Amino acid sequence: MNSNMKRTMALLRSDTRWLFVISLITGFCLVAGGPPPVRDNELEEYCSAHKFDNLPGGLRFTKEVVTTEYANVGAFKAIHCCLRGYRSIEWYKDDRAYPWPGAVSHFILYPESANQTIYTQEARHSDAGSYSCKARNDTDTLIGDISLKIVGESRGEDTSGYTGKPLVTYKPVSQLVQLGGAARLFCEAYLGKVDLPDARNSVTWTKAGSNVTVPSRGRISQHRVSREDEQIIGSYLEITATTLEDYGQYECIVSNGADDEMTLSAHIYLHDERYVLGLRNGSWRKPLMLGVVFFVLVASMIASYIRCWLPLAVLWRNRFSRLEENDGKDCDALVCYHEKDAVVGLGVLVATLESKYHLKCTTLELSHLNRNWSMEISPHAASARRVIILLSPNSIQQPWTEGHVGLVLKQISQLTTKSIVVSLTDLPSITSFAKTGSCVDPASDGIVLDKMTILRWDEKERENSSDYKFWCRLRLLLPVVRPSSKNSDDLRCQSVAMIIQSNGTNSLQMKARSHGNFEVLV
Repeated sequence: MNSNMKRTMALLRSDTRWLFVISLITGFCLVAGGPPPVRDNELEEYCSAHKFDNLPGGLRFTKEVVTTEYANVGAFKAIHCCLRGYRSIEWYKDDRAYPWPGAVSHFILYPESANQTIYTQEARHSDAGSYSCKARNDTDTLIGDISLKIVGESRGEDTSGYTGKPLVTYKPVSQLVQLGGAARLFCEAYLGKVDLPDARNSVTWTKAGSNVTVPSRGRISQHRVSREDEQIIGSYLEITATTLEDYGQYECIVSNGADDEMTLSAHIYLHDERYVLGLRNGSWRKPLMLGVVFFVLVASMIASYIRCWLPLAVLWRNRFSRLEENDGKDCDALVCYHEKDAVVGLGVLVATLESKYHLKCTTLELSHLNRNWSMEISPHAASARRVIILLSPNSIQQPWTEGHVGLVLKQISQLTTKSIVVSLTDLPSITSFAKTGSCVDPASDGIVLDKMTILRWDEKERENSSDYKFWCRLRLLLPVVRPSSKNSDDLRCQSVAMIIQSNGTNSLQMKARSHGNFEVLV
């Protein structure tokens, strides 16, 4: 009897200990996280309802992530990140990892949702902030950002509901949808509580330009959803087998039943694969081909510009620039040359300008006294629109140095007519002359001074017929010529080059010898 009594007393003491432990655990849960949520169905069903269809494999959000959340002070609040294909989910508030002390946030995890949901029974002002869920699997990481704002003020034990204008929690996003494909738009807003007896929160979808509300059933339908005691309402617009008539703008109208209403709009655009360069996962050939094509196009454009901009500039200038007419001038260009450069000056330069480019030219043979060239050229330059002077080591009959070339250029710079110096060989450094002659713009193949431009005409270019740049630059400096505008008298003028060709090179040599004898007599 005594042994039975002792056994009974021991069992009673053991049960008492277990009851004490259970009560401690229950009390701790009530203090730390509050009582179990009264909205178990809402929390469990949120991520399982209205999920995306035909999601690709891997880590994905299974429905729209609400970017902005609102809660009234003292009211129940839940935040969701609905995901698939994850191994872990971590929650953060203002970059601080869960769990949080009460001073930071009163939200706790809802385990039955596989950590996709956090909630609090009574929202406080300290709960406001930026929340984020970070989901991971073996290869990927996905982050959803949600901003929580607290509205309303506490009044003792009771809390007043929000009664202002609707607050957007999710704006619908425009979509590209293939013909015959499925489309889905979603809108949602926080409306709080309405104190008016007949007022009721509502959300409807309509197509822009139409007063007809989208029905709740059919190929085009809308599905109303709500949470947290109808304080947050939203609607899904779903279209199956999209037709051409379905494309356009749609409007989501949210109203609190009073005077506050807002409209959120989004477009459904036609997605035509013929005009979209889609890439398969892991495909690198198409980006590479696109890069090569882009590089070839850019290189071709640059090469075409480098090669063709001068001819195009000449063509544009001769077509649209003003003609230099009725100015009292007799010719377009006065070509001045030394007798030793007569073959190039007359046989090539003048012949090309007259026969190919339809310019009217006159010629002047210069003496050996290059210090007097300005006096020789001035009387003839008055009747010409431009003056072209051929310059070479043979023409100055002195060492081809900076000092001697500079003296000749100073003589030419004194002319009042625009002058073009054509150098038949590379010029020596003319730094000192450029300083005294007010150099405006040095270039690789020419130097521009106040009223004088120096062009280089290399012998190799003349021999290889690769001097098209020289002719283009020269024509840009000469008067504008439109062959159709030339009068019959100019067309009947006999070219100086034809005279040179008929007399032959021997006549040029004889003329040079006679000119030399004349200088000896002088």
